[in-house]
Amino acid sequence: MGYATTSEQRELAELARRMLADAARTAPLPPAWDAVGAGLDRRLWRTFAGSGLLGLGLAEGRGGSGGGVREMCVVAEEVGVALPRIPFVAAVSALALLGSMHSVDKAVDGSGVVIAAWETFPFFPNRSESLRRNGSTVDGRLRAVPFGLDADVLVAAVEGQFERIDLTSGTGVVHRTATDAFDVSEPLAAIELSGVPVEELSPADGAARVLTVFAAELVGTARRALDGAVDYAKQRRQFGRPIGSFQAIKHLLADRFIELDAARLLVEWAATALDDDHPDAPAAARTALAAAATAADTTTREALQTHGGIGFTWEHPSHVFLKHARARRQLLGSPAHRLDAVADHVFA
Repeated sequence: MGYATTSEQRELAELARRMLADAARTAPLPPAWDAVGAGLDRRLWRTFAGSGLLGLGLAEGRGGSGGGVREMCVVAEEVGVALPRIPFVAAVSALALLGSMHSVDKAVDGSGVVIAAWETFPFFPNRSESLRRNGSTVDGRLRAVPFGLDADVLVAAVEGQFERIDLTSGTGVVHRTATDAFDVSEPLAAIELSGVPVEELSPADGAARVLTVFAAELVGTARRALDGAVDYAKQRRQFGRPIGSFQAIKHLLADRFIELDAARLLVEWAATALDDDHPDAPAAARTALAAAATAADTTTREALQTHGGIGFTWEHPSHVFLKHARARRQLLGSPAHRLDAVADHVFA
């Protein structure tokens, strides 16, 4: 765990790991991974809230649990390992962009579910601009909101400005429809809005924090996939010897380890830069995301190939990690796009 350098951070990682142990098991698979229509794991969500994990990165004076981006990344990596049915990354992304006290209390104590509508965010490439403000209300349609059936409040970009959208106000029309999701660990919903109250948020530059937490989560997913592939390569025998003894497999997995370790170091640097208000923090965050997303995409693909045919079956979770990494790629953009984002900040 690269980010857990203090005893408190190591304890935080262990706490998150224990809470997520049931969600992370592989035999049998967690029911939510193959349950049609499964949504938010409210028991786990309440457990996270009760331990203060939903308020990480938010000052205690604002109702949060304190800590910085490093602490957020410690938990995000463990969430990436387990892939539970909770919107940790979507929730902390929303909190990172809330420039006022709106919805913070309910979001931190777990009584409300505040979700970032990522598809509207201006720093993601495939963004939608389908929402339109009409005075103090908003109209439009969101195509793929993570945990959209469970959301109480959305943080979305409307005509270039981040807004708080209250889905439970009782005013206006909110129509939600579950949509098919390639990533089985993160349910999606389309949400149609008509005359729903909206409130402009105070400016908050949370883009770098959001991108760094995404990167940490992807490192966790890649680590889980790689660990599984290494264990399988030690156990699976062919021609009278473990397949991990063959150079093709051995070097493949070693390359992935090196790539993943480099990505983790970049995430650690980005988190440290953000916590220290270093001027290079925006570029560091985008560099970390570029490295982590590429490492996750490559590692999950080759981990599945190492497992052979069993990796494609519901009896094994290898395909779940691949699907999660690919879904994140769709959101975060191609490797070329991510490197362009780095260049824009380095040469600005």
